Amino acid sequence: MSEQALDLRSAIAVVRRRARFVVAAGIVGLGAGVALGVTHPPQMRSTTLVLLPAPTPNESVDVATQVRIVMSADILGKAGQAVHPAIPYVSMLDHVMVSAPTDQIIEVDATATKGRDAQTLSEAVADAYVSYARQADTAVSSAALQDLNQRKTDLEAQLTSLQSEIQATTSRRDHEAVDSADGKKDAQLLAQLRGFQADISLQLDKVKGDIATRTSSADSSTNDQTSVVQAATAPRSGSIWFPLTLRGMLGFLAGMLLAAVWAVMRARRDPRARLRDEIADAVGSTVLGGVRSRAQKSVAGWATLLESYDAGPVDAWAYRQVLRQLVPAQDRSQPRKDARQLGRVDHPRSLTIVSLAGDQRALAVGPQLASFAASLGITTRLLTAAGNASAASLWAACTADRESDPRPGLVVGEVRPEEVADLTIVLAVADREKPQLGYALHTASTLLAVSPGTATQDELARLAVAVDDAGRFIDGIVIADPDSSDRTSGRHSLEERARQVALPMRLTGVRQDEPASSRWTGR
Repeated sequence: MSEQALDLRSAIAVVRRRARFVVAAGIVGLGAGVALGVTHPPQMRSTTLVLLPAPTPNESVDVATQVRIVMSADILGKAGQAVHPAIPYVSMLDHVMVSAPTDQIIEVDATATKGRDAQTLSEAVADAYVSYARQADTAVSSAALQDLNQRKTDLEAQLTSLQSEIQATTSRRDHEAVDSADGKKDAQLLAQLRGFQADISLQLDKVKGDIATRTSSADSSTNDQTSVVQAATAPRSGSIWFPLTLRGMLGFLAGMLLAAVWAVMRARRDPRARLRDEIADAVGSTVLGGVRSRAQKSVAGWATLLESYDAGPVDAWAYRQVLRQLVPAQDRSQPRKDARQLGRVDHPRSLTIVSLAGDQRALAVGPQLASFAASLGITTRLLTAAGNASAASLWAACTADRESDPRPGLVVGEVRPEEVADLTIVLAVADREKPQLGYALHTASTLLAVSPGTATQDELARLAVAVDDAGRFIDGIVIADPDSSDRTSGRHSLEERARQVALPMRLTGVRQDEPASSRWTGR
């Protein structure tokens, strides 16, 4: 399958042609987004506040470290066991958010689909952290108190040993002469021992004071310990309308975007001719006009079309132009007495309108043209020639026995002996693969009716070959329901379009070397 190059303008035209499909895809995306918002509503949130100990002159609290401790596997893993089913640590990271609004406050936010679960998770995380912090403080205090008691025991043992030495030295000095060498030596030793005793006594007093301070601090109050100052708040959630609206709009845009991309990619691979120039190039003829079709599906519908078709101003002018351009040039140039009478339209004596099988919009051009010509006072005969099953209902409407003509001036079938047809229109429907039209082209002109996007250039070329084999050529093309985004005319050949000078897109200024006299003066 051949691929067609698409520029931005062509892509926009494709999306415009598929506007209903693109909008339908957007609506489906909107429904999917709203459904997603309903099945996954906003999660409930609960908040618990934890108060940290006040910093002391010697010690400060690193709140960032405490936040990291709360987010650790030990704390969150333990808290995840508080709900049923239990939530593992990895999933808890998606449900819990911890922050520190101040240096002494830790805020624990927990989210869950159910409000009760959110509240339970928030409380469990806060309780787990408080328990951990208190255990850590208790462990530190116990270790410090144990060290102080051991220090006290050691100092008391040293004092006892020193006291024994002092007593022994004092007893020995009492039995020695004061001026003797031994007496002097024991006196010096006694002085040193008493100095040591005083120093150790001071150390022992300090250790006893520390022990008393720590013991009273641990037993008197727990105000300085980590604690929960705000229990888990009542579960709350944001407005459900905003996420529903947001997801719905995103789904709508995503659906339209995907549909537009799909339409453009499909159009790039679509070999069917849609533009007037493409259709004209395929058959080697020019486009004479474009009209709106009123294709019917039943015999009654076609009969009603023949009886009451009323072309609008735009279609009426297009039909006039088509009929006039099918008149041979020499006939149009020769003056006639009644050539320009009021309301008269030039037209050929006979005309064959050929369309491809399955192109119902193009099939309606013939009956509409016949009914329009009759409304202008042109006695018109409508005949059916080559056809297939796709035109069976129209053929049945044209061959049905009727007591009167569909409308004044329009004869379907053979003309009665007392009447003369000014215009004979023959309808022919050709097969797409093997078109055969030899006996259907016994008319003065041959007109091709085709609607955009219904035939490939190969099918149109095969139809042109069949017309050529019948000894005729296609005098013009009528486009049924032309694409509103088609900016081509189909009235120029490839060679003529190649010789055309491209129109300027933007005036960028006047050349400085251009003589002033040659510039446009605006007059």
